[in-house]
Amino acid sequence: MLRRSLVAGCAALSLVLVATSASATERRFAFTYETGVLQPGEAELEPWTTFRLGRDRYYSRIDNRLEFELGLSERLQTSLYWNFNTLAADEEDPSTGQVTRRSDFEFTSVSSEWKYKLTDPVADALGSALYVEAGLGPVQAEIEAKLLFDKQLGKWLVAGNAVFEHEWAFAVTGETAREIELEVPLGAAYFISPSFTAGVEVVSAAGLVGGELESLAFYAGPTIGASYDAWWLTFAVSPQIYSPKNEADDSFDLQHGEHLRARVIMGFHL
Repeated sequence: MLRRSLVAGCAALSLVLVATSASATERRFAFTYETGVLQPGEAELEPWTTFRLGRDRYYSRIDNRLEFELGLSERLQTSLYWNFNTLAADEEDPSTGQVTRRSDFEFTSVSSEWKYKLTDPVADALGSALYVEAGLGPVQAEIEAKLLFDKQLGKWLVAGNAVFEHEWAFAVTGETAREIELEVPLGAAYFISPSFTAGVEVVSAAGLVGGELESLAFYAGPTIGASYDAWWLTFAVSPQIYSPKNEADDSFDLQHGEHLRARVIMGFHL
């Protein structure tokens, strides 16, 4: 019931935000990045919320990001993120077998993003950009690199990313766990009007530990976007559809991934 209410409420909110004009820096996808950058001196404030629901046991996690984005040149922009999450999950004590529900709210990290636009999706044969993000928090650090591609084809916008992420988790024992994540998000959206799009996103996500493939899962679902002169919004729902590689030898990977992911991002021009 909670999941259905969440999806319906966010979708209804997006539908009523349809407006008459669009910004050049708005996002039309929630999980797939586009190549556009802010003009020099322009700034945006972007709150993100990502919902992750359902694993082997009860699992509900909400990731929140607050981003300040600034255009530095015609091709370069930078951003600063503050990252928080809320988690409620059932966990089993390995010694007693007792299952208890853990609830946490924590500040996870601060992240710095740099994005450099190489080519334009309208003026050139293909839009492209380079993206680097580094994050550091009390118990974790990460560095992420992306190759971004997109293309405007009439009323269609298509986009794709190649993502490499290296994470370090610091334990109280002094040990550091390392994991590499590889993702390939793909999106296609149709401009129903200049200010409103509807489309689909597909994401393949793989996890490597010790150089070996530990998990692989595919997510897919609808995405919608809307914009005003001063702000924009995008929303996507992405259930897991299949996992060919997981520890449980099942159709889904519910050790590393969730049954359902949903994300809403808003952008406010400052």
